[in-house]
Amino acid sequence: MQTYRLEAGDDHVQKLAHENDPVRAVIELVWNSLDADAHHVDVVLHRNETDVVVGAEVTDDGHGMAPEDIATEFKWVGNSWKRTALRSKGERRPLHGRFGQGRLRAFALGTQVTWETVGDRIDGKRVQTRIRARATSRTDVEVSDAIETGAETGTRFIAEGKESLDPLDRDTASERIGTTLAPYLITHTGVAVTYDGQRIQPADNIARDTVLPVEWEHDGTLHHAKLRVIEWTKAKERTIHLCDGDAVVIDTLDTAPGPDFTYSAYLLWDAMPEHHDQWLLARMETTPTVLGGLLNELDQVLDDYLDARRAERRRELVEEWKSGNVYPYEGEPASEEEKVERATFDVVATSIRRHIPKEKSKKRLTLGLLKDSIQQRPGDVGALLDEYVGLPAEEREQLDRLLRNTGLSRVIQASTDVTNRLEFLRALDLIVFDPEAHKMVGEREHLHRILERELWVFGEQYNFMVSERGLSAALDRHLELLGEDRADKTPVKRLDGTVGRLDLLLSAAATEHDRNRHLVVELKAPKVVASLTELNQIKSYAKAVAKDPRFASSTTQWDFWLVTSEIDDDVRQEGQSARPRAGPGFRTRPARSPRRPSQGLGSRLGPDHRRGQAQARLLPEELAT
Repeated sequence: MQTYRLEAGDDHVQKLAHENDPVRAVIELVWNSLDADAHHVDVVLHRNETDVVVGAEVTDDGHGMAPEDIATEFKWVGNSWKRTALRSKGERRPLHGRFGQGRLRAFALGTQVTWETVGDRIDGKRVQTRIRARATSRTDVEVSDAIETGAETGTRFIAEGKESLDPLDRDTASERIGTTLAPYLITHTGVAVTYDGQRIQPADNIARDTVLPVEWEHDGTLHHAKLRVIEWTKAKERTIHLCDGDAVVIDTLDTAPGPDFTYSAYLLWDAMPEHHDQWLLARMETTPTVLGGLLNELDQVLDDYLDARRAERRRELVEEWKSGNVYPYEGEPASEEEKVERATFDVVATSIRRHIPKEKSKKRLTLGLLKDSIQQRPGDVGALLDEYVGLPAEEREQLDRLLRNTGLSRVIQASTDVTNRLEFLRALDLIVFDPEAHKMVGEREHLHRILERELWVFGEQYNFMVSERGLSAALDRHLELLGEDRADKTPVKRLDGTVGRLDLLLSAAATEHDRNRHLVVELKAPKVVASLTELNQIKSYAKAVAKDPRFASSTTQWDFWLVTSEIDDDVRQEGQSARPRAGPGFRTRPARSPRRPSQGLGSRLGPDHRRGQAQARLLPEELAT
């Protein structure tokens, strides 16, 4: 028998073990079995006479471990052969355990852990070996002498010595294991994982499976990933997994949005293993990293998906109430105010759907009372729900976010749209032009979010198309409006080779003789005095659109606005200059003197863009106040 001393401090081993999370330990052990090309993995829970779980056993029929592998696997942390390997040794499956920490999680399941493994040595002989470790000395691993055997290859793990492993006995344990392994088990149909006597079959629990593209820029390079969102029919899971390109989990984020959904989101990126355990730091970095940029884009894509699903589910539920004669409104809305009221009702009612009685008469009564509350006491709706429904904090926060993001939290307290808009404009005037207030207003976190929800500021005719996305996304939406697909997937780039990121892209369809009109808005924080740098930024977007033939359309006009509270002398002179600035087809006209320093400086690409010549004007436009 030999004794290996793990090359790590005992406290470090204890930290890596995550001993307060036995379910995570089981998941890691199952991954180890799958990395060994196992076709059957069986997790058995050991219970005492009072039916309390006190131990666990994981058995597989993989290739096992030969004596020469054991030294590598158990002597080092983070130096596993899997770190550089991309596929398993036998069946070339994607690997999970590339960081040499999975075996340490075993201490979350017992104070004494044992592996009994059968594998083939280099000389071809099949041998059986026992590996044992104790929590009293986590860095010491006892390895028995190898004994020749005729048994089938595989590994049996046994953990014992814990007084209680209650988390393993909950339904959520099986759900968590299933959702974590879901993409792997769905792909590898010949692999079976059994937990406490029940086979884990995530494919039977899928309500919706959606794959979304994720695109972001870092250091002038455009990167691509995918987000796979699986909504579950039964599981209560809500998690985000960071995965490699084969959907093998590398890390799991500690929080996930959308308390009104049960889902698992798998962010698939080939380079993810290179950024293992870096996501928390990437979230905190002030200077964006490639991983930080990916996580920011993940937030946006997932939020957009959940908002779209809420709208879809809201429509379905409202139609169900109407067909069941419990919806408290009849016919079509008689006024704009009633449209707003109904929209508010739909948001609130569908958000608390789980708390609405199933019995028809009680359902009709509840929905009727909610309608009366919105009509009579709109400002108290949240407090009333807290008092009578008892919404959990997470659901109340979600409801508040829905109302806030749709702009309804203010609208339901205003008697008319006119009153509300006047109040909004007064507030906007304050935050943009007040000497003290405008210093605290940021572009992206404040001004952008505000105007994104109040597009009427730019014109009633405009509809939302793109927010904080690259030129490629703008091209996709443009072609979508024309009923076309983008055959050429080459990213749209500016003349300097970067992809850019538009603040807002709005569109007014079928206006001005059945022509489409797009408006690109570049916002700057009130404290920013726009210089030629900011002006050249918006110009670069116009030039990119003019240069790329995929944007060509005889029925589409493009306007580009730079919106800022103040401009410097260089920009003012540029706007007032009447000399040609960009060659044939480009003309300018003098700027008007604005009543306020807030200006929009923009270029316009007209129908001649179809022939590759951009007709453009440099014209100032005031932020409508």
